[in-house]
Amino acid sequence: MLEKVLVAEDHQNSSKAVTKIIEELAIPLCHYVYYCDDAFTRLKNELNSGRPYDLLVTDISFIEDHRTQQLKSGVELIIAAREIQPQLKVIIFSGEDRTAKIQSYFKDLKVDGYVQKGRTDAIELEKAVEAVAKGQVYMPPGIREKINPSHSHQFTNYDVTVLSLLAEGKKLQEIPDLLVKLNISPSGKSSMEKRLNHIKTVLDFNKNEQLIAFCKDMGII
Repeated sequence: MLEKVLVAEDHQNSSKAVTKIIEELAIPLCHYVYYCDDAFTRLKNELNSGRPYDLLVTDISFIEDHRTQQLKSGVELIIAAREIQPQLKVIIFSGEDRTAKIQSYFKDLKVDGYVQKGRTDAIELEKAVEAVAKGQVYMPPGIREKINPSHSHQFTNYDVTVLSLLAEGKKLQEIPDLLVKLNISPSGKSSMEKRLNHIKTVLDFNKNEQLIAFCKDMGII
């Protein structure tokens, strides 16, 4: 559940649009700032007061002006924010469309969501916030397909069954017994984990949650 969101965006119209979307999701508090330094100061002050932000929504590129900034980009802001608040959820809202760059945000910065500015960004941002509120990682299907093409791994019935059980909330240690009841093999925990690790390696994911979100987006499960 998200209670408090901070938006860092240097374009006033975009900031207000993002804030409106978040308010429509009935999140109690949403603040926005135009500078990365101001965002970091707010994050730090609220953390010290015992009322930390749950989610940071930030652009990547910030236009330089007369005001000197220590943190000059959303990437620098995310790194600094995670140093003081490692569990902070982060969604990037940016016009960046280079696949390698977007992939690096998930792989290196471990962001929880990415939404590309464009024609349908309001819809995608709403989906992203809802997904992150549920503890999921969100990437729009179009971008996800560019980064991890679905044809790069052929999902078997076994894969679909295991991933579906995980998506239903079953724990890894519970699944072997369920596979036995379903007469599905291999049913061993070690075999299952090796298979999951293989799929994550092929699709370049680090977490089961990312894999599950991908499969849901692609209609695999």
